[in-house]
Amino acid sequence: MLYIFDEVDNLEDLPMDLLSDERREKALGHRFPLGRKLSVCVYLLLCLALKEEYGIEEAVEFRYNENSKPFLKDYPHIHFNLSHCKKAAACAVSDVEIGVDVQDVRPVTDKVAKRVLTEDEYGNFKEAPNPDDFFCEIWSVKECFLKRSGQGIREDLRKISADSIIDKTQYRGDGYFCCVTGSDVQIKRVGREDIG
Repeated sequence: MLYIFDEVDNLEDLPMDLLSDERREKALGHRFPLGRKLSVCVYLLLCLALKEEYGIEEAVEFRYNENSKPFLKDYPHIHFNLSHCKKAAACAVSDVEIGVDVQDVRPVTDKVAKRVLTEDEYGNFKEAPNPDDFFCEIWSVKECFLKRSGQGIREDLRKISADSIIDKTQYRGDGYFCCVTGSDVQIKRVGREDIG
């Protein structure tokens, strides 16, 4: 299941007491207030997902594998992935390895496009009616694919074709794209009242 929250303007007074100590420390470590709020929000999305999908109601703690990909200390059989941007937060949970990425649509330079896109993707980027949308969509597909494996962006992204990633579910929001890969998922948009 993919949980998406995009009421970012409505992130005041999030309940910090629902966070694990580790997650509270991580949230408070963000430099900007929006980053702190989104870090809290994405953890609360995870709590909601775990409650609705698995009946887990306590605060959960993370552990990290050799690639620094988080897993749940007490529930290693439940896979999850988190992502946030300025416009949205996303959490995916599954019984199989999963990756999620959410990205704001923003202007992209030709130089960046050449570093990220395959030759075919770059040609499509140049001809796209809205190249920034096109790039953002491709980026979110590639990043969630790499997050699923836990390797992160350590590979030459030009070697990965977004079209070759077949087990993906995409969602387009207002000014952002979200993609989840690794599982056929349903999408649930949640509001402020859902996350505490």
